[in-house]
Amino acid sequence: MKTIVIVDAGPGLGLSLAKTFGRHGFHIAMISRTQEKLDQYADKLNDLGIEAQGFAADITNKM
Repeated sequence: MKTIVIVDAGPGLGLSLAKTFGRHGFHIAMISRTQEKLDQYADKLNDLGIEAQGFAADITNKM
């Protein structure tokens, strides 16, 4: 199965992209700074039968 990574996932465009690709058979990996919000998005997607998981990270942090 294919996987798509959505960076800076949010309730608008990010979640919409996740739904669209998920309905076409993609697994969804979402990256954003807040794990709590990512978990909410993943729950919404999983309720729609879309396999999704969120990963908290700040892509601007170069470590």
